[in-house]
Amino acid sequence: MKGNQINIDEDLYIPNGYKVIIKPGQKIILTNSAFIISNSPWKIGGNEKKTTISGEKNNLGGGLYIGDTNEITKIENTEFSYLNGYNINLNSEYLILGSINFHGTNLEIKNVYFKNIFSEDAINIFSSKFSMTNVSYKDIFSDAIDVDFSKGNINNVRFININNDAIDFSGSNAKVYGAYFNNVNDKVISAGENSKINISKIKAINSYLGIASKDGSEVYSDNISFDGVIIPFSAYQKKKEYEHGVLFVKDLNLNNFFKKWIKDKNSKIIINDIPIEDETKNIISIIYEKKISLLNNN
Repeated sequence: MKGNQINIDEDLYIPNGYKVIIKPGQKIILTNSAFIISNSPWKIGGNEKKTTISGEKNNLGGGLYIGDTNEITKIENTEFSYLNGYNINLNSEYLILGSINFHGTNLEIKNVYFKNIFSEDAINIFSSKFSMTNVSYKDIFSDAIDVDFSKGNINNVRFININNDAIDFSGSNAKVYGAYFNNVNDKVISAGENSKINISKIKAINSYLGIASKDGSEVYSDNISFDGVIIPFSAYQKKKEYEHGVLFVKDLNLNNFFKKWIKDKNSKIIINDIPIEDETKNIISIIYEKKISLLNNN
């Protein structure tokens, strides 16, 4: 990219065979929901100055899709904001749910900030290998991170004002270490569809549901601090084609909750090596009826 700022107001496609480099301090301003689809890897930002990829407050951008390339994409010291995702065309070959999307690729994300994101997911990672370190999410309209059928690590992340799930895993193998959550309106961390997730050293306050293991997933968690999380732990079957959820928890500190844990008959929650025998019937209805009640009261 030449110059310090480029304005893009219509969709752009970058085929494979290139390497896109956005230097530290440069800006890409997307307007009119403009979206970039790239089959080439990107290198965004660096240590020196903050890089920006953003829409405008009154004229949102679409976002970015990087896919189907084995070369690694690196994003560092970058801010993403005022993006609303892809205007879905039913005739398109792409199913894009996030503002920033990765499909069938490898990526490293470090020192990145997402704010004022209005798409289904702020970042969507599908069938990829990833690492995410020192990343913050604030004022996110729906999910912050959605990881599908991928493998990677999430370290030292912050979530503030997330309208749906903060981290949502499906069919994935991942580790989460060192995370802070404040005002998450659905699940702090959700694991579904045979995911295997390790969680350590997380803190959540003033949120709805803490850690959920569902649909054949196995979640191992320790060093958990929740204050004002309505339902800290849950394990259940939501989709009949999968088995039940399993959740292990060690070293926990809980304050100000409605119900410490809920699980269905065949799912398992093990707290400090002791299985929980309680069974909650109609668990899906209870979870979402309680959420709706709380939202109406607010």
